[in-house]
Amino acid sequence: MSGSEPVDNPLVDEARKLASALTDQAQQAFGRFREQNPEVFGHLAAAGNELLSAYRAAIAGHERRWSAPERAESEQIDLDD
Repeated sequence: MSGSEPVDNPLVDEARKLASALTDQAQQAFGRFREQNPEVFGHLAAAGNELLSAYRAAIAGHERRWSAPERAESEQIDLDD
C-alpha cells in the first residue's frame, strides 16, 4: 500500500471528521476575531512574519555550520615501527 491510497478504517474516518469539524470551528472563530479586531490582527500577522523570518535565519545559520567541512585533528601513526 502506498502513502497516497485512502485508508479504509472507521477510526481513521472518525478522526478525519473530527479534524474537519475542528478546522471549521477554528476558521469561524478566527474570521470573527479578524473582523472584530482588524488592527490587532494586522499586528499579530506582522509579528508572526517576523518570528518566521527569525526562525529561518537561525536555521540557515545552523545548516551552514552543519554542512561546513569539519577539520578533524589527526594523529600521525608510523606503521613501520
